[in-house]
Amino acid sequence: MKHILSILIFSLFSFNAAAEDIPVDKPFSLGTGFYRSILDSDDFIDEIEFTGIAFSFGYAFTDQFAFRGTYFSLEEVDFSELESKGFDLNLYLGTGLASQGVKAYVGGGLYKDEFSIGSDSDSFSGLQLSGGVGYNWESISIDFILNIRETSDYEDSINEDLSFDIDITAVSGSLLLSLRF
Repeated sequence: MKHILSILIFSLFSFNAAAEDIPVDKPFSLGTGFYRSILDSDDFIDEIEFTGIAFSFGYAFTDQFAFRGTYFSLEEVDFSELESKGFDLNLYLGTGLASQGVKAYVGGGLYKDEFSIGSDSDSFSGLQLSGGVGYNWESISIDFILNIRETSDYEDSINEDLSFDIDITAVSGSLLLSLRF
């Protein structure tokens, strides 16, 4: 693990040193798009699937290093009274993040998710791994992003309610169209 961390840190500094020659003309992005979140278990519960809309803000520090924050508002597919609202905050290491053309990136960050039915609600938060691909034009960009979430908060809540010990998998994905400026 120490070797992997050392390689990642070395790569980050190498990317940043090489990126100093590349001017970042349009580092900011504001976007909107579709968002989908799925919680699944092989044990007991059926898949819980949310879909809805997302709004994002991004900043490319260099062509290899960027930040993105995304707010989402979703409804459960089969039971629309169940809503999910929250946000993702991610840092990315990749290629093509600031320049025009194809981009690809991996990273991680935090998520916060709140389920609600009427006045009842439950909050979940944790770490997540994230990655994406996309394309930057001069003034717009498109991104497909996939997040794999840490599930301990989801599991604690569901296991407490059901008196079971269920393992859950949680993923989310978004397709975003953004303005670059």
